[in-house]
Amino acid sequence: MLYGAPSVFIVIIAGILFFLSFEIFGFINSIDNKNIMDFERDVKKSYRKYRKQEKISDDKTFIGVTPNKKDVYVPNDAKHIFVCGTTGSGKTVALSNFIESGIDYDYPMLIIDGKGDIGTNSILDIVTTMKEDRKVYIINLNNPNISDKYNPFKNTSPTKIKDMLMSMTEWSEDFYRLNVDRYLQRLIFLLDMSGETISFKSIVENMSAEKFLLLSAKLEKDGIITKQENVFNIDLIKNSEKIVEGSYARFSTLFESELGSIFDGRGVDILTAIKENAIILFILNPLTYPEISPLIGNLIILDSKKAVSGLFDDKIKRAFFIFDEINVYASKELLNLVNKSRSANVTSILATQSLSDLDEAAGVHFKEQIIENCNNYLILRQNSDINAEKFAAIIGTRNSMDITYQIKSEKGMTSDTGLGSMRNTREFLYHPDEIKNLKTGEAIFISKDNGYHSRVNINKPI
Repeated sequence: MLYGAPSVFIVIIAGILFFLSFEIFGFINSIDNKNIMDFERDVKKSYRKYRKQEKISDDKTFIGVTPNKKDVYVPNDAKHIFVCGTTGSGKTVALSNFIESGIDYDYPMLIIDGKGDIGTNSILDIVTTMKEDRKVYIINLNNPNISDKYNPFKNTSPTKIKDMLMSMTEWSEDFYRLNVDRYLQRLIFLLDMSGETISFKSIVENMSAEKFLLLSAKLEKDGIITKQENVFNIDLIKNSEKIVEGSYARFSTLFESELGSIFDGRGVDILTAIKENAIILFILNPLTYPEISPLIGNLIILDSKKAVSGLFDDKIKRAFFIFDEINVYASKELLNLVNKSRSANVTSILATQSLSDLDEAAGVHFKEQIIENCNNYLILRQNSDINAEKFAAIIGTRNSMDITYQIKSEKGMTSDTGLGSMRNTREFLYHPDEIKNLKTGEAIFISKDNGYHSRVNINKPI
């Protein structure tokens, strides 16, 4: 059978396409997943730079678009933001928008990751990918040996240092706690008078009764303290030596562990990082250190309060404090920090998986005060009926008309009687079922600052 010219042409084209398909298939197979991910990130990074250049002058964070494609922003001076979403709902992606904004606007940032994930798309990965030329300190409980060094006892008074130390362990008896509190304060005062750089290391190394007495005797010999003060210190040891040795053992256990290497006299504190306009990221590790991680989290919160106090005297344009998985280090000190930080031009972004996590960690009152201290909410999927209903109530209701109709049934036929009723009622702006059925990357945003609410498809910066 003979083919005409058009048929021959079609056969040739088909052959070329068949050959090209093998070449393209081979090229795609030659690219491994890592290269594809790197290429995708390079494209997104270029888009970020473009969008940064196009950004309008108002300081605000782009978080996504509404279903009808309108951009949604959160003012960077918002009266704090609460982000809540169950596992796999897109909470970390939502937080990444605030990290991106902080970098674009050149804000110093404190970030605490209570979950401790260090893999792809973790907060660590997001920060290191986005940071550009920003200085970043990473205090990493997952890898203490490669962590930056941390000294929360910089730039503060002996009394505050004592309070920080006391927060690093739990005390079952007031008598024991008060005696240790008194002893630590005296020890830190002596170290301060000796000119020693105060760090966790120097405190632990001088905490034993023997070292305390040697330090006191040396200060008397050098004329820094009086004989009467030295006698007072000797009596202090005599009256509480057993308690002192018990507390020494507690702190030594932490200092001599692998986590002890994180603490160093030359390390950074949060105030220093903020004044350097740097990003300081703390990665806790509650899986490996379920008891120590919350205590170190408390220490970080106290250091954050110290930093905020310093910012009252030396105000900055704006700083972001991003607290993820706050249930891991929930405390009254965190509430106090959030409450006071806004006056120092700090915007706090707090995140957790569910309201029930806060109930479990610190009780109903803690949860309610977190809700009260935030005026902006980014609510992602909630699986629990209780949590979904709570958020629906937080978002609020609107006026609605409840209309009823009266019907009658005769000889198997149903008909309208013409009678009925109408009454005013209230209905949820967003029903609990709507919150439970949000897909990954979908959220409801409510700003009580601006009286705004909308469904949002969360932006994914990287």
